Amino acid sequence: MANGAMRTAGGRAGPLRTYLDQSAAPMQAAALTLPLLVVYGVGILVAPEAANGADLVSQTLVSLLGPLGELRWAGYVGFYGLLLAANLALIAHLRKTSSFAPRWFWAVLAESAVYAIAVGSLASSITSDLMQLLGARIAEPLSTTSSAGPLAGVIMSAGAGLHEELVFRLGGIAGVARLWLGRDWKAPSLKLLGLLLATSLLFSAVHHIAEPFRFTVFVFRVVAGLLFGSLFLLRGFAVAAWTHALYDVWVIVVLGR
Repeated sequence: MANGAMRTAGGRAGPLRTYLDQSAAPMQAAALTLPLLVVYGVGILVAPEAANGADLVSQTLVSLLGPLGELRWAGYVGFYGLLLAANLALIAHLRKTSSFAPRWFWAVLAESAVYAIAVGSLASSITSDLMQLLGARIAEPLSTTSSAGPLAGVIMSAGAGLHEELVFRLGGIAGVARLWLGRDWKAPSLKLLGLLLATSLLFSAVHHIAEPFRFTVFVFRVVAGLLFGSLFLLRGFAVAAWTHALYDVWVIVVLGR
């Protein structure tokens, strides 16, 4: 009886362990973030004002296709069509090798929704504590009313989750750390901590290129960057990207900020 219970418990733990490991793997992360790619890539054709500043791909593509005039949009759609086809082929391959399950998408979505709420609450609380520690009064609000409509807000959120995590976490942390620290770059170290802080400072700073600098908001974004970066290190790109996107949907679309 006891052995049967142990086998049952072990059976439950097996799928969970598989999900945690596989959902953090690079190829599976590409498959799990496909909806963000589609929503943003197609969405900015409908709402170009929702384009993300960290999106180097679309901006470069439109610039290169500029000489084609109006035909550049056909080239743009074709490029994203190829990306979509490649991603669908990847999903088919992963399913064939039993290293991907479509149900993981819903698990990642649910997991990321919990983290999105936690990131917002933690970042606000930590920022408030830091301001008090610095002896600064929080006279400026953390957010202002957003002028983006619901559709543009969703597109903006998808772009932020996808491209900002690509640039600052996948490129800024994983890419640099892999070259700097070698194969065991994820091992806890002062260098990795310093890289996490540096990318978070940069993540916050670039947001102020297109908006007035506000110290409290800058600190809040540094803290949020640290949380997104930590999540990336612990749970991989897909969860970090979806957490970022869902947090932005909550703030921009639901709260209207």
